[in-house]
Amino acid sequence: MTALTDISDLINRSTGGNNGTPQNVFWHKQPRIAGAAAPSPIAGRPASLWQYDGQPSAGAAPTTVAAPTNATTGALPFTSAGGGRESWMTQAWATGIVGGTLIVYDRLLHIGGLSGNVTTAQTVGGTITRNTGGKGNFAFAEIYSAVGTTGTTITMSYTDQDGNSGSTSTGVAFGGTNFREATRAILLPLAANDSGIQSIQSITLAASTTGAGNFGIVMGRVLAYIGIGGAGNAGWRDYITGLPSIPKINDGACLSLLWVPITTTVPEILGGYSIVEA
Repeated sequence: MTALTDISDLINRSTGGNNGTPQNVFWHKQPRIAGAAAPSPIAGRPASLWQYDGQPSAGAAPTTVAAPTNATTGALPFTSAGGGRESWMTQAWATGIVGGTLIVYDRLLHIGGLSGNVTTAQTVGGTITRNTGGKGNFAFAEIYSAVGTTGTTITMSYTDQDGNSGSTSTGVAFGGTNFREATRAILLPLAANDSGIQSIQSITLAASTTGAGNFGIVMGRVLAYIGIGGAGNAGWRDYITGLPSIPKINDGACLSLLWVPITTTVPEILGGYSIVEA
């Protein structure tokens, strides 16, 4: 955080001084997908809110690989900084009808149309346009429509933060009873000592799930974590006085949400965040 000099500078910019251009954004995600009830999540396991109805409107399941931006339908509202300045998230909050942990991330790359029946390598590809050095980037498999009931494992071939291609993620469960439903986000652990991803070449299933479904791969960079203790409780992060330091939001960021619930109740969540330019 080199662009913000001190607390006085931050307060000045947050009130519109010195071209701070403050943004105070509200969002609301309903427990529905395309007007129908969203699938129940599994306690303690991440779910993607990308396809949830609300404000902003739902994101679509991608087909070909793409690098989404703040102009992509489904992205949380955000206007890139102007005049050579940078954007910084100063505060974030959320509440809802159930407790859990909300993760705000920049959706750097996504693809859909992958099959739960194919056991050869399925190409991901594409090129990210933000955080291209790769450090801190993570990946997950996002299920758009349920894959099969036979459990298997999934691995990812990727280029790490140092530009080493052919790295392989640790195999994790995929398909079966608890890793198949729509909205499920299955995190793909990186190889030992890796700290990020520059690109993803392909993913491979060890065996068929016996149901094609539709799933994809997402690469992202985490910006904020917000804990919600229970129904109606507000989780609050003040990055001015708390840790970690104020997160930088890259120009064009596709701000998106992951949800880790404490129960199987389908979430309805609303929240917001504040951004200044410096």
